[in-house]
Amino acid sequence: MNRCECPTQESLGCLTNLSAMAARNFLTRQLALNGIDMTIEQFKVMVVLWKEKSSTQQNIADFVGKDKTSITRLIAGLEKRSLIQRATACQDKRCNLVTLTPQGSALEKPTMEVLKQANESLQRHFNPEELAITLRVLKQMCLMLNYTQKESE
Repeated sequence: MNRCECPTQESLGCLTNLSAMAARNFLTRQLALNGIDMTIEQFKVMVVLWKEKSSTQQNIADFVGKDKTSITRLIAGLEKRSLIQRATACQDKRCNLVTLTPQGSALEKPTMEVLKQANESLQRHFNPEELAITLRVLKQMCLMLNYTQKESE
């Protein structure tokens, strides 16, 4: 069965999940085609560091929406490639501080440019009014689901 042939083709959850997976794969391919060896998950970690310059693993995990084990694995991969470095925070030996290396900093501009071009290329295929409606609906869905999740806790 084709992944886009969702058993419940009118399911928001199914279609948004399939769209997100397809977009993640598309963007990862675009990065690779431009010589940037980074997954979208790794990109999310780098975004935090490009903005903050350094951050704790827990803050990165919260931003990316991953558990500590997944973040540790992502950070280890980026560290192995010398894009980031980890050090124990002085105040709390259990807390790792993650910082960019010069190589990691140097990737910001080309990576952001590739993703900007990829998004523009993708969005060109959509009617601007329909795209605006889709973005608005998805933002509302995120707000509603986040609100409902917090409300039920």
